[in-house]
Amino acid sequence: MGHTARDNGKQAGAGKEEKREKKGKYSFSSWARSRSLWMIHYCTACGAIELPPNIMAPLDLERWGVMPAPSPRQADVLVIMGYVTKKTLKVLLRLYHQMPEPRYVMVGCNCPATGGLYWDSYSTVKAIDEYLPVDIWVPGCMPRAEDWAMGFLKLREKVAGGRVSSPRPIEDLGELEEMIYREVKMREEIMLKTRG
Repeated sequence: MGHTARDNGKQAGAGKEEKREKKGKYSFSSWARSRSLWMIHYCTACGAIELPPNIMAPLDLERWGVMPAPSPRQADVLVIMGYVTKKTLKVLLRLYHQMPEPRYVMVGCNCPATGGLYWDSYSTVKAIDEYLPVDIWVPGCMPRAEDWAMGFLKLREKVAGGRVSSPRPIEDLGELEEMIYREVKMREEIMLKTRG
């Protein structure tokens, strides 16, 4: 007995389902979340130059659902651009932990990945992905505004496709993170004593 068009359709549909399972779970909440990405951005040095044109015309990322958030409590995406020092890493970790789940991290420029121009500095963090789970890297020194827009659209695809695990697995603190948290706690105690 020969195959009918209906059988062929079922086989094609089964192939699509397998591809979908490999890519991730599709859900309405993931789709809606991908259309409303609020970002809190950390910009240093030249990193602060190329992001603002994304909010203005002609790119206008707000029509894609990407907009700056007033605080980390309302943000979905932490955007890091420019160099990161050990001192400012404390601020980034605090910002990241204040963000509600699901939260995403997008990193651009050469400096957060390799240290960039400051690769031989004792205070520059050479690989930000050792401290924060990075979802999207935007390459370049300095990435153009169009590259940032493409990065946001790639993040949107990943979120809509359910390819970003959330909540993130809790990792053991590394030596630097323990030192940072100890120092932050010590400074808060000193501030409480002095201010009453």
